[in-house]
Amino acid sequence: MRIGILSPINNSLYSRVLAWECIQEPGIDVVKVVVRKTLSLNRIRGEIKRDGARLLKKVYKKLVLGEETIQRGDSKSLFARAKFLNLPGKNLTELCAEKSIPLLKVGDHNDPWVVEAIREAKLDAVLFTGGGLIRKNLLEASRLGVINCHAGLLPNYRGMDVVEWPILNSKKGIKDIGLTLHIMDRGVDTGPILIKKAIEVQKGESFEDIRMHMGPQMVDLMMEGLRGLRDGKLEAHSQKKEDGRQYFVMHPRVKEAAEKNLNSKT
Repeated sequence: MRIGILSPINNSLYSRVLAWECIQEPGIDVVKVVVRKTLSLNRIRGEIKRDGARLLKKVYKKLVLGEETIQRGDSKSLFARAKFLNLPGKNLTELCAEKSIPLLKVGDHNDPWVVEAIREAKLDAVLFTGGGLIRKNLLEASRLGVINCHAGLLPNYRGMDVVEWPILNSKKGIKDIGLTLHIMDRGVDTGPILIKKAIEVQKGESFEDIRMHMGPQMVDLMMEGLRGLRDGKLEAHSQKKEDGRQYFVMHPRVKEAAEKNLNSKT
């Protein structure tokens, strides 16, 4: 099974761990890795539009502190998984060089020459690990399409902050926290569903803890999906738009209410 990987940044821990697990998996061939350049005017504009004031916090965490610094010491984090795997290299450039995998550094994943490179590689699937909106031409450039692991349970929780919204909406206990592996389409998390996995929130976990602990489980769900597709044992099931709703970025005051709900239920 020939796959490509789309990554948001060169040192993305999620992208690197997933790439390494794919490389180790029999019957899966990582043919191409595409990484977005950090400093791109179009990227900066797009992320400001999407994340607003939260962008500065995101940049500080990922580029100044680094994911590995933040996650170090947590046994359920991607950092712990990377350490267990003896993940080589400090970034995708080094990992791909070690395994002779072609790596493209691009301003936008949707650039026409990137789409053409994906088509020419005759990929079975493309794995999305972040990096912005994916447009029609790229969605259709591989045999099966672009596969994403969404940090919410579809179709009920599409869009943004889908860890926080279920907590706010919970009347009794905590439910509807989980991951969904799906094939991306032109809508917001409306594409065909491959696998869903509910996640149990542990006592004392914060929203940041929940998201951090989702990392290795996202890799596992991606790998489970790839194995199922490789072996012909997994089929995608379409979702209807009216079966769920799209959520947006939480206002800070609303998030405070969600945090109170989380603290009272764990």
